[in-house]
Amino acid sequence: MLDNKTIKEMPKIELHCHLDGSLSIDAIRQMAKNENIQLPEKDEDLKVNIHAPQETHSLLDYLACFDYVLPLLQTKENLELAAYDVAKQAADENVKYIEIRFAPMHHAKKDLNIIEVTKAICKGFEQAEADFDIKVRGLICGLRHESVDTLMTLLNIFAEEDENLISDYIVGFDLAGDEENFPPKLFTPLLEKVKQKGVNLTLHAGECGCAQNIFDSIELGASRIGHGVAIHENPDEFSFLKEKKITFEMAPTSNFQTKAIESLELYPFKELFDAGVAVTINTDNRTVSNTNLVKEYCRIRDWYDFTIADFLKVNINAVEGSFITDIEKESLLDKILLEYNQLG
Repeated sequence: MLDNKTIKEMPKIELHCHLDGSLSIDAIRQMAKNENIQLPEKDEDLKVNIHAPQETHSLLDYLACFDYVLPLLQTKENLELAAYDVAKQAADENVKYIEIRFAPMHHAKKDLNIIEVTKAICKGFEQAEADFDIKVRGLICGLRHESVDTLMTLLNIFAEEDENLISDYIVGFDLAGDEENFPPKLFTPLLEKVKQKGVNLTLHAGECGCAQNIFDSIELGASRIGHGVAIHENPDEFSFLKEKKITFEMAPTSNFQTKAIESLELYPFKELFDAGVAVTINTDNRTVSNTNLVKEYCRIRDWYDFTIADFLKVNINAVEGSFITDIEKESLLDKILLEYNQLG
């Protein structure tokens, strides 16, 4: 069985990581200091507010942890710091490419508009790329409880063609939040506009136990599915998913915490992998789930005795499913293959 040291040394790709759920304690304390917001003095007391319990009752219980840090993420300075912090954590895990998703409307509660929010986060990405051996890109998240008309305003971000920082770093669109009460079909007009603009689309789907949301998301233009664990109900459709080249962004710790899946026997990761469907390994929320990508790889190793070759395949899936250009994918794949070969 692979040892933890080798797993940490492996080059990795991450496609599903939420900015506001992945802040380090040091960054949270610095942001609070910047805003003169008082936090618990002891880290253990702070963790009670930012880590979800290992056993939650539902996805909505899990999402409650985000409310604690959102007041800290309302200024350009703190948003830039947050983006840099998450990318730095990933670089420390030898992540070579990461897509970090964020909901601009979460961060426009005070003085900033969604364009200013996005620019600040992109500046953090840019600085992280300058300081670490990592490529960072961003995904815009729409919040499912918002109206379609409100969410339409997010598309203005993709109209910022003269703003190189945004066009260089923002590579796709997502819908996140309460999937059970706000399924993808409700957002058909919005997603049609996304497709018309040629924007890459990944959607949270199948996280609340409804496999139909996965197929509806694909029909609406998603090439990637966030979580998608409900697909275990439809093994006969795996060949369809492989043919359509759909990438699944799975996050083991989070998937069990949110009760998206009840038992390892029902977890479809290995079944999808064996069927040739493009599955990937992700953290979802480093802080809320008290995890990192090394821990997630170790879980997959422990459950399925994955080898170096197996993890390489997962990362090839991630490169191919990423929202960068074909030239960038080729360069990234060369880097990944070189480092894996050195691992033996």
